Amino acid sequence: MAFDDPQPWSFTVQDGGLCARVAPLTDVGRRRRHNEDDHLVLPLDGSGAPQSGEVGTLSIKEPGLLLAVADGMGGHHGGEVASRTCVENLAKEIVHQMHDAGTDQPDLSSALQQAVVATHRAVFSFAQEYANNRTMGTTLTAALMCGARAEVAQVGDSRAYLFRDGNLILLTQDQTIGNQLRKRGEDPSLVSTQIKEFLTQAVGAQPEINVIMTAIDLEPQDLLLLCSDGLHKVVSPEGLVDILELEIPLGEKASHLIIRGNENGGPDNITVILVEICQVEAAS
Repeated sequence: MAFDDPQPWSFTVQDGGLCARVAPLTDVGRRRRHNEDDHLVLPLDGSGAPQSGEVGTLSIKEPGLLLAVADGMGGHHGGEVASRTCVENLAKEIVHQMHDAGTDQPDLSSALQQAVVATHRAVFSFAQEYANNRTMGTTLTAALMCGARAEVAQVGDSRAYLFRDGNLILLTQDQTIGNQLRKRGEDPSLVSTQIKEFLTQAVGAQPEINVIMTAIDLEPQDLLLLCSDGLHKVVSPEGLVDILELEIPLGEKASHLIIRGNENGGPDNITVILVEICQVEAAS
C-alpha cells in the first residue's frame, strides 16, 4: 500500500467507454447536532442521480459527471447555508461553463476552475449580507469526470483519493496552517492542533481564492473517494485501504467508511462520495 503526494497520473485506458457507479453518503457523526456538510452528484446529461444512501450507475461520456463535497463552517445555520449555497451555485456554474463551450470540446480543467471561482464569488457575496457579516465559508472538493479523464478542484481540506491496484493516492492538498508549515520545512507539532487545522482559505470566507487543480486519467476498477475531514481526520490511510479492499458492494463500502469514522469517535459530520470506474459492456 502506497500513500503518495498529489501529482498528475497518466495511464493507457482500454478501448471502449467507461461509466461510474456512484455511492454518496452523509452522516451527522456522534458529537454534532446538525450536519453542515453537503454534497453534489450531477450528471451533466440531465439523467437522474443517486441520493445519499443510494447507488447509481452513471454515464461519464461528454458532457460528463460532476461530484462535489462541501464542509461548511460558521456554526449551525451558517455552515449549512454556506455548503448548500456552494453546491447549488457550483451546479449552476458548471452547466453555464459547459454551455458556453457550445459545440467545441470544453477545456475541463478551465471549466471546473472557473465554475469554482464563480461559486466562491457568489458565496462570498451572500456571506457579506448574511447575519451581519458573521463569518461563513465552506471547503469544496469537486471532480469533473468526462470520458477517461477527471479534473479535481479543491479549496480547503476536504479530500479526494484515487485507489488503484492496492495503492491509495492522495489527489488533493490540505490547505491548512499545519500543511503550510510542513511545506516550508517547519515543524507543525510546535503549534496547537487547533492552529494546525486552521484553514488558509475557504469558499466564501475571503475575497479571493486559489483553486488547486489536479488531473488524472481513469481506468476500469479505479475507486475515487471524495470526503470531508470528518472521515480523513479520524481514519488513517491504512484504515481507508482496509475498507476499500473489501469484496463487498460499493454502497456497503461507503457505509463501512461512515461506520469506521463513527467508531473512531465521530467528532464531526462525515460525508463520502465513493465512485467505481467500470467498463461499459458492449451491446450484444
